[in-house]
Amino acid sequence: MQEENMRQIYNLEFPSWCQELNIFGYRFVRVEKYAERLQCLQHVVAHLAEFNIDMNTGEHTVTAYVELPKNEEDAALEWSGDNNSALMDILLLLSIFTGREVFAGPPIGGEELGVIIRDSRYFFWGGIVRLSIPYEANENNCNQGFEVALEQIYTLIRSNDWQRTYFGGYYLFLARMAFKNIEIEIAFIQCWTIWEHLFSVLNRNEMTKQKILNTRMESKILNIFERFELYIPVDDYLRNGIKRLIRVRNRLIHFGRFPMHEEVHADAILFIHLTEFIVAKSFNLEPSNELNTNERLNEFLQRANADN
Repeated sequence: MQEENMRQIYNLEFPSWCQELNIFGYRFVRVEKYAERLQCLQHVVAHLAEFNIDMNTGEHTVTAYVELPKNEEDAALEWSGDNNSALMDILLLLSIFTGREVFAGPPIGGEELGVIIRDSRYFFWGGIVRLSIPYEANENNCNQGFEVALEQIYTLIRSNDWQRTYFGGYYLFLARMAFKNIEIEIAFIQCWTIWEHLFSVLNRNEMTKQKILNTRMESKILNIFERFELYIPVDDYLRNGIKRLIRVRNRLIHFGRFPMHEEVHADAILFIHLTEFIVAKSFNLEPSNELNTNERLNEFLQRANADN
């Protein structure tokens, strides 16, 4: 590999036993001392897979190099600034699907990065999106399903239909913000922003901006439930649940804290997990129910209707 055509990549954790990832012509390869660098990242629990990993507060570290294609395509997502390449999009997807802030450094042999102000912590939210990638092992026990899925997802994102539907995909930037290691109140409000943003994007061709602004919150949330088929049928049983979520949102926005009832954190976590369902579905993935989200939604609706 030619060093002038390679850049350093921070915080990329490869699937176990996978030596490289190839996505849209970009070849990501492990650094020589990958096991040591991996241990330098934050790990909130000890675990054993390819390597024996201990708990660690962690820091940013270069774990990979990326070999650039000869002819880079422009980014498909709406990044600020000029001359953004497809690499930026792929790093965003890698951040969402690995649960770490993955970013590029300078070319090999170039100037080192100065003070890094990005968050080095492992994402607390977004696990359902990551679990929704089907596992597909090869002869080396590497989960090649990860590479296959990322290639398919990025091809989807670049398609005209997806771009028209999601109006450039700005909700992915919002999702990356929401999934980081942040307090539940912040994650809940950020996820609510994603729902309202998607309502405006998905209805922009049928509704004027003013009508979108004037639409009742209950109708907006109900619309997203229906579009992403989070619960069927759309009926009064669901509407009562949505009213309960709106009360949680309003109390937090207007008074700075959740309502004082014992199930409120379970309700907020459910809403965050439903947002993860939406993100997975937007990638044409079947959302994982590993966290029993479907069952928790039914329990939530039972509580909401019992209180009415």
